[in-house]
Amino acid sequence: MDLDTVYIRTEKGDAELANDQFALELHDILSRVDGMMSAGEMMQDGWTQANFEASLQELLDGGYIQPLPAVENSDEGHEYSEEEFAPGKSKFARSRRTLIASVLFLDIVEYTRKPVADQFRIKEEFNKLVYELVREIPDDDRIIIDTGDGAALGFLADPDRVLSIAVNLRLALEASHPDFQVRMGINLGPVKLVADMNGRENLIGDGVNDANRVMGFANGNQILVSRSFFDVVSRLSKENQGLFKYQGVHRDKHRREHEIYEVVAERADEEQVREKTQEEIKAERLEKMRARLDAAAKAEAEAEAAKLARERIREAAETEMRKKAEARMLSERAPVQKPFPIRAILAASAVFLVIFVAILPFVPLEFLARHVASSLANQTQETVTIESASFSLFPTPRINLKQVSIGGNLRISRASEILFADTVLFEGVAADQDVLRKIPEWGGLARKIELNNVTLSLEGRPLPAFSGGVDLGSDGSFRHAHIQSGGMSAEISPGYRIDLDAKNWALPFGPQCPWTEIHARAVASDGEVKILSWDASGYGGEWSGSGSIAWGEPWRASGRFKGKNLDIGNLMPFFSANAKVAGTLEFDAAMASIAPNFSGLFDSPRFNAAFRISDGKIGNIDISQAIRSPSPGGTRGGETKFDALSGALSASGKDYRYDQMKMTSGLMKVSGGFVLREGNLSGRMNVSLDRVYPPLALDGSLSDPVIR
Repeated sequence: MDLDTVYIRTEKGDAELANDQFALELHDILSRVDGMMSAGEMMQDGWTQANFEASLQELLDGGYIQPLPAVENSDEGHEYSEEEFAPGKSKFARSRRTLIASVLFLDIVEYTRKPVADQFRIKEEFNKLVYELVREIPDDDRIIIDTGDGAALGFLADPDRVLSIAVNLRLALEASHPDFQVRMGINLGPVKLVADMNGRENLIGDGVNDANRVMGFANGNQILVSRSFFDVVSRLSKENQGLFKYQGVHRDKHRREHEIYEVVAERADEEQVREKTQEEIKAERLEKMRARLDAAAKAEAEAEAAKLARERIREAAETEMRKKAEARMLSERAPVQKPFPIRAILAASAVFLVIFVAILPFVPLEFLARHVASSLANQTQETVTIESASFSLFPTPRINLKQVSIGGNLRISRASEILFADTVLFEGVAADQDVLRKIPEWGGLARKIELNNVTLSLEGRPLPAFSGGVDLGSDGSFRHAHIQSGGMSAEISPGYRIDLDAKNWALPFGPQCPWTEIHARAVASDGEVKILSWDASGYGGEWSGSGSIAWGEPWRASGRFKGKNLDIGNLMPFFSANAKVAGTLEFDAAMASIAPNFSGLFDSPRFNAAFRISDGKIGNIDISQAIRSPSPGGTRGGETKFDALSGALSASGKDYRYDQMKMTSGLMKVSGGFVLREGNLSGRMNVSLDRVYPPLALDGSLSDPVIR
């Protein structure tokens, strides 16, 4: 199947599709169909061709999609006439090669929602504006493609002029066309001129596609540019460096990432800079002269004021000296009195203070424990018990509470309230998931909460201990939190956005395989955590994915993740101790799970994956020996080395199904599939070496496979 010539469109409506049951691969394809899309474009996200073709055929058979004829966009084999390359044609048309051009993509905001009469008027005004701005660029260096509700402009001219055209278009719109706005996106990339189905000139290539996607991120009268355009234009002059503001990485509907810059400053065209007249020059000189005179007068006044201040300081010093001399004379005449014993009083006070501070932590404050327990019970509406309370001054004044219990879900070994700082310290905390639901209802216990050695249990499944802290606003609103556990640290910002970084760390659920390094971004809401993205390195390769976990009745989890260049030999022990496989793994997988509680969420998820293993081997099985020297009881043991092994895996509970399996090992080719159920194997394979052999049966167990 030539995937670059297959286009698909949805045949059923969204409501019908929602009621149909189909595999995760089919849902993923349908969710990414938008108008008319090449199947080859959809393959760029890591699908293997075998898995994609099988899913695409299932969609066609089920009537979900219908094939459309491909749009011819290649000029290979076309004989060009002299007229097509005649003088006056643009460089785009005269070149059979792919060119690097600046593409300005324009889109009139909400054009299709306006009445038809307004559409005609707006489009006419828009066309005039665009023509006035580009007419000075030679026809040989530009091409304009009308897109209906906007235009795509390709330029071989200086990229700096393209930026000026966009800026001047925005100025013209804001000055004289307030009734409509235009979104603008600029990209520098490869393009090629082809004829469309109506015989008109049209631009194709990533240069146009990326300009369209950059424009899609813009608001009305906003100019956004791609990283490639920014890298070129920002280096043309120092003035250009201040025109842009970095807007971060944006992801389009095809999940491709784009680094975006916004044009936030404007440059005046050189033609608009007016020459100064002689009268203006004289006026400027006169203004400068007046400024110098004013500065001289101000400096003279400041010097006079400083002189007067020095004289006053000298007079005050002389007066103070006279007063001290008079006081000394009076003291010499006064009778001598016995000194007051201030040193002895201070020494006694210090001794008393030391004794008080030393014994204070050992003095039981039962009345204080009862008071704090009563206050917390009123605030939380839960039963509160406190074993003991004490007071200490060092390192800071604080009230210490031991063995605090709130309801039946929260135990705290030690709690300390730092006085005058509105801070509470919790050590040795044990809680379950119900506490997470109740804490927002309890209100703010303090402006700042510090945690040490916290153990959280979700539906009876304990998570690794962690430490951290929480900052609250004066009204009790959440401001910031941080968590550390082993090699993991996470920052939680307003809106419950989570940024996680970790090294040599494994997830607290699922297979306990530690990653060398991992970074994840997530956002939490009432009842759900969405993992927006995660990227990791480990086992010789790279990992990435996204997903979500929702709690309630029932719990739900889903996700999509990929891996490449992975050492499957080091990774496999975390999944199965009996499987003996080595090689370099690449996979693309989707997971979904529903369970009544968190503990069962990762016990038996539904799982679909396409995988490929290269330069590897399979232990406990020798396919070559099985076909050359078959045994009545079947062939056991040995190993099979291979160049490449690929297939599709689907799992449900403890059942694993491997389909579309293909393996090449030198001259030997193997295809087939098998099922692994409760550790037992069953399947068939077709082998071709120097000739075609009868199908072989695979049974036995994962630790002791048998080929018959």
